[in-house]
Amino acid sequence: MNNDNRVSVGDLALVAKAYGKTSSSPDWNEVKIYDINQDEKIDMEDLIVLARLILQ
Repeated sequence: MNNDNRVSVGDLALVAKAYGKTSSSPDWNEVKIYDINQDEKIDMEDLIVLARLILQ
């Protein structure tokens, strides 16, 4: 997500920063890459999926 070709805590920070954004947010085009499960919102589910990827 932060273009370093690995999943890390830095990626988690980016998702956390975008937490609460939805497809109706004015900056959605910039943050939609953090919508990991593609449900048009950045929420706890996205953070959990990413955290699990980090722990693998």
